[in-house]
Amino acid sequence: MAMANEDARAAGITRTLAAEIANTLASAIPGQALDAMRRLFVDHVGITYMGQAFTGKALHAYASDVGGGRPEALLIGSRERVSAEVAAGINAQICRNTDFEETGPAQHIGPLTVHTALAIGQRAHASGRDVLAAATLGYVINGRFHFSRRGDNTAPQHRMVAAAIASRLLRHDAATTARAISLAWEFPLRPHFFPLEIKAPLPKRVAALGMGALFHARAGVQAALMAGYGFESLPDEIDMAQGDYDLAKLLEPTPPWNIASEHMELKPWVCSRGAQCAMQSIAHIVRDHAIDPQKVTAVRLRLSKMYTRPHQWDPAPARYWEAIYSTQWAAAMVLQRIPAGPKWVTAERLADPFSRRLAAMVEITEDPDSTRAYMELRRLETRGAAEVHVGGQVYRRSYLNGETYGSPGMPLTDAMVEEKFLESTSLSMDAARARKLLDAVRRIDEVGDINDLVAKF
Repeated sequence: MAMANEDARAAGITRTLAAEIANTLASAIPGQALDAMRRLFVDHVGITYMGQAFTGKALHAYASDVGGGRPEALLIGSRERVSAEVAAGINAQICRNTDFEETGPAQHIGPLTVHTALAIGQRAHASGRDVLAAATLGYVINGRFHFSRRGDNTAPQHRMVAAAIASRLLRHDAATTARAISLAWEFPLRPHFFPLEIKAPLPKRVAALGMGALFHARAGVQAALMAGYGFESLPDEIDMAQGDYDLAKLLEPTPPWNIASEHMELKPWVCSRGAQCAMQSIAHIVRDHAIDPQKVTAVRLRLSKMYTRPHQWDPAPARYWEAIYSTQWAAAMVLQRIPAGPKWVTAERLADPFSRRLAAMVEITEDPDSTRAYMELRRLETRGAAEVHVGGQVYRRSYLNGETYGSPGMPLTDAMVEEKFLESTSLSMDAARARKLLDAVRRIDEVGDINDLVAKF
């Protein structure tokens, strides 16, 4: 995948990456990396149906209005096809609008990776194997940038990843791909930062376009299409990012395919990745001690500082956007053993007096060591501790993030992935159809034209 170090230095990072994107053979990608990406497709197709049920109406209407031209790619959750550029952005954003998506390494790259590959794959009539390979390359390149970065602004690399995936599937040569990823790097979109400075935003001010997946996916696809038609970019644009990234580290010759196979983080619960360890603590207390949630008198969590601040801290969520991010709401759902997915966030559930009472009793205090680990990008070393009080009894459990299901060391089991898919799609289709779709997505790399798979969505 990577050139020899001295050759790469001579060519520059932009052209080196472009050559990797254009020239890496699908057969050169290890099976473990492809297996991880296949699970990511299953996971994200499922949760896109959940996001569509709650946030898709307005976005689909917008896409219908502006997505004219060739009907190239499906808006998931509908039967409508729009331009691949629009479909990539809309589907990625709807997937992201769940807080149930993949989160590592770097910020929430899964929706953009999966849906850019699916949308452009449909336009190009690419095989499922080629779609899987392009997505894997994009995911791994994003991880390389994450582990090489010096600054906080991660927005350019997300646009670049979308451009890389699109260029690969459009079969651009290395020179055209270099223009595409340079153009994507140039686009003047609002930056977002990781780690965020841990400070208190205003309560109830929850952004409906978190991480900007819609804009990053569309910008990356735009860049690839423009480059394909010969539009010029500033040459070697990524090479100018020395202050933000350790470019020499990006040129290391060993292909880090383990970024896909060993660093992917799927979620078992609808809440922030860093709070999953607390949810697992509660779940195991409830399971091991047969806790009756009606008898719970107090719940106390210790987490990093970000979970003591809005919007992760919200003891009384009143609408979907507040609930998907509320750590207290997630705790209340886990205490009641409600399967994670759309049942957590329906209007009926949000109005349920008992669920609201449980959420209101969840206290969250800071674990300074976890705050430090989070700020130093040692996210797997952050801890979630839970105390559940039942009458005079206090039950305690804690886990590191790296000990939590869905973390790199403890991937979701096949049964967990299946249950999550069935729950996520439960508002959109019956169980029999969902199981057929699950099996079809699992066999994505057996499809000669990705449109044949998407026809089953």
